[in-house]
Amino acid sequence: MSITRICTTLFSFILLPLYTTTGSPKARREQVRPETIPALKEWIGKDGEDYTFRPTSRILLDPTCKEQLSPTGSVFAADILMLTRYDIPVVSDGDLQEVRDGDIVLRIDASDGTLGAEGYRMDVTGHVSISASTAHGVFYGTRTLLQLLTRPVSCGSARDWPDHPERSLMVDMGRKYFSIPWLESQIRELAYLKYNYFHLHLSDTYGFRLESERHPEIVSPQYYSKEEIRKLIDLAEAYHITIVPEIDMPGHMDAILVPHPELQLKSSKGLIKIGDIDLAQDAAYRLMQDLLEEFLPLFPGPYWHIGADEYIRLEDYADFPSLLSYARQHYGPQADARDTYLGFVNWANELVKAHGKVTRAWSDGLHSGGMVQVATDIVYEHWLNDGLTPQEIVDRGILIMNGNADHLYYVPGRDWQAPADVIYELFEPHVFHDAVAVTQLHPKNLGAKLHVWCDYPDLESENQIAEGILYSLRALAQKNWGSEKLVPDYNSFVPIMVRIGQAPGYSILLPSYYLTPGQRLNVSIVEAENPSDEEDNEA
Repeated sequence: MSITRICTTLFSFILLPLYTTTGSPKARREQVRPETIPALKEWIGKDGEDYTFRPTSRILLDPTCKEQLSPTGSVFAADILMLTRYDIPVVSDGDLQEVRDGDIVLRIDASDGTLGAEGYRMDVTGHVSISASTAHGVFYGTRTLLQLLTRPVSCGSARDWPDHPERSLMVDMGRKYFSIPWLESQIRELAYLKYNYFHLHLSDTYGFRLESERHPEIVSPQYYSKEEIRKLIDLAEAYHITIVPEIDMPGHMDAILVPHPELQLKSSKGLIKIGDIDLAQDAAYRLMQDLLEEFLPLFPGPYWHIGADEYIRLEDYADFPSLLSYARQHYGPQADARDTYLGFVNWANELVKAHGKVTRAWSDGLHSGGMVQVATDIVYEHWLNDGLTPQEIVDRGILIMNGNADHLYYVPGRDWQAPADVIYELFEPHVFHDAVAVTQLHPKNLGAKLHVWCDYPDLESENQIAEGILYSLRALAQKNWGSEKLVPDYNSFVPIMVRIGQAPGYSILLPSYYLTPGQRLNVSIVEAENPSDEEDNEA
């Protein structure tokens, strides 16, 4: 979407009503959901006192589950401080019968079993009560309230839950280094929009971005220390974001192979297959195992992404007879050259599982072997309509992530721009590349992921990339959550995005036509009755 179109859209629609309703005032109150991204699944407006946040508000934790809720309470209070400048207390040892107007109550309550692990209930009167069966659900309830906090919230009740268990962003840090503050801002932003996975593509053509004690020779000049990664993981955990790390292999290993030219894959004519490691050499497996064994323990999350994409085109395997020899030596006389690659996938999967994690891999190569069948306990990240169809994958009982390259690829400076209007109006999480679909809400379909691929790393700065994906992230958040849209078309969605703005603590500088966190302070919040107290809070 062009900058001109964005600006025109903002000026054209910012003052228009979002939608109209008919019927009595009571009916309108019950029907109109509060503006949130994603929209609430269910909302019932009620007659009664509206909620208004004030400097005397408190966050009250149910004392029977304060250990579970304390991290969420602390993060919520910190976000409120950044948003409103009011440092409100988190109380976990009081009596919830003494709730005052303006308070926010957080509870663990498993009585509504239909909300799932990430759903929550929010009841709004003079105070707000957020309850869920898990701390995850309570956290997502705080994200909803955070988007509403700077204006009065109508009296009513919400029930809200996601359609898909994974809502994700991937960033190609191998080709382009992104600063730690940029990554931290994305974590806050993802949580604000109820995403829960952040995929870090840590190695590729132009770089290997992790500090390595075992192989310092492969580390790029711009890299992340292990301490920086640990702090990033801690922040992500506080915001209920799971980090999914990826070291791409056996292809896209350019940066790793520069100091190891002897492991480069060569054709029968002696031509080097740039970026591909020679899977017919035992030393190749030793190098890859070294990297996996060093970095698997660094990331405590449940997943490890091995990449496994774009190794050799199916029609080119004949150029590499060493791979055929290796396959027949290890998998039998009927094996073909591609079995060497598929055998690698299973080999890496066993290493990942030995560390208690689940393997993820790009799906384009996970097919067409002669003797080797790829393990079915791998998550297929489906980005290209090549090999098994998405329906064939889920019919085999394999988990799948929708990485639709038609709609969910943002490539800085190029034509692939993950257009937010197309995502909002046309894309659906069960429709994959080339419009190939699976059954809607299939339990094996984990959800959809937005990708930032930096094939041309110098064409946009990291701030320009943040600007480029800003609205796409919001459109996909709505589609992944699966609630009925507040408004049917993208142009009407733009003012909602502007009003909700970025997450508190978002530190990326964007052009002035975007709403920044500071602008969200220009709203009606009940002022402190004692001016001196207000000054203390602002300080």
